[in-house]
Amino acid sequence: MPIMCIGYMNGLLYDMYKNSVNINHTRMTAFRLMIKKCGLFYLGFSGPSYTWTNKRFSSKPTYERLDRCLVNAEWCDIYPISNVYNMPLIHSLSDHAPIFLSTNGSIRKIKHIFKFENWWLKENDFQDHAHQDWIKSINAPFSARTNCLAGALRIWCRKKKPL
Repeated sequence: MPIMCIGYMNGLLYDMYKNSVNINHTRMTAFRLMIKKCGLFYLGFSGPSYTWTNKRFSSKPTYERLDRCLVNAEWCDIYPISNVYNMPLIHSLSDHAPIFLSTNGSIRKIKHIFKFENWWLKENDFQDHAHQDWIKSINAPFSARTNCLAGALRIWCRKKKPL
């Protein structure tokens, strides 16, 4: 069953999502572990890095990334081109910035199932080839990166013969 959680989660995933050094690393680790145990992963985002502020603009404000979108694998199977956009913080209205999830209304129909072949690991150039293809899509969402890698490995495989 596809699951999607979007919104305010009052927890940091990584140090870089706060503009201060005052970070509870134990809580951050526990939050990441809870997400993993639930079978969810973070979709990433486009736009401003921070989604919350303490609104202390007369002194030194704190900014954090507390709003996000988490999904499970089934969600990505149905909506493989999901994108999350952070809208700007509007200081006079709320301390949270709105986030927008776009699925482009597309539902993917499975045409070809990717199959990993064990013999690939015995090929001398497999590791380098897979790594280079993974790096090429570094700014894309996870589902898009895996699709690009699978496509590149299919092409690579056609040029090879099993040992």
